[in-house]
Amino acid sequence: DLHRRRPGARPRRRQGRMMAANLPPWRQLVGIPLNVLLFLTLMVLAWGSWTGFVAHPARAGVIVLHLAMIPIMTLSTSGRSKGLEHAPDWRPFFPLLVFHSLFTAVAMPMLDARGLWVLPGGDVLRWTGLALMAAGVVLRLGPMAALGRRFASVVALQPDHALATTGWYARVRHPSYLGILLMDLGFVGVFRCGPGVLLLPVVLWMFKRRMDVEEEFMLRRFGDEYRAYVARTARLVPGVY
Repeated sequence: DLHRRRPGARPRRRQGRMMAANLPPWRQLVGIPLNVLLFLTLMVLAWGSWTGFVAHPARAGVIVLHLAMIPIMTLSTSGRSKGLEHAPDWRPFFPLLVFHSLFTAVAMPMLDARGLWVLPGGDVLRWTGLALMAAGVVLRLGPMAALGRRFASVVALQPDHALATTGWYARVRHPSYLGILLMDLGFVGVFRCGPGVLLLPVVLWMFKRRMDVEEEFMLRRFGDEYRAYVARTARLVPGVY
């Protein structure tokens, strides 16, 4: 009988259902790649042309780094899932985040392409910026890959959520946010953006408020375990903050 299943083998239909159940929702599968591609498209349009944008390898590197982020961001995380329980964000956080993204995607390349308010340093600054951005991408993606579906872009408790205190989280409570800050420094360097330096304290303040919300939520959910973790770790940089 050619259709007889091997002992212990699962029916193909059941395997298909299990694979589908492990996939993120379609909005995440479509939304995250589209957001990244829209961000990159705005950068190129703001510069003025594709050939002009990629003429410098550091700017081409920005595109490569962002494309490399898509699979882990899309397939490994819970996206914007509110899970079993979530904490409302600080209200100005999302509008400020939109402004931050648009400034980075539009203003920075536009000013650089026209030579307006650029920082000194030339190619050294551009390559330093790309190196900082690459370090930020690693710090952003590493925690995503480690936490998997426990990682979400909202402050939420996901199914089977356990407190992470090792690996990426052994010494720093918010390595992913540190990654974002390094990426912002990288953008300032790659595009030599003087006004971008003024934006950095605003970004730090935004994420300081987000960390306040997140840590208050974690204290409510994990109590003394999280309190002990806070006592032995830094928020972003050991010995500094």
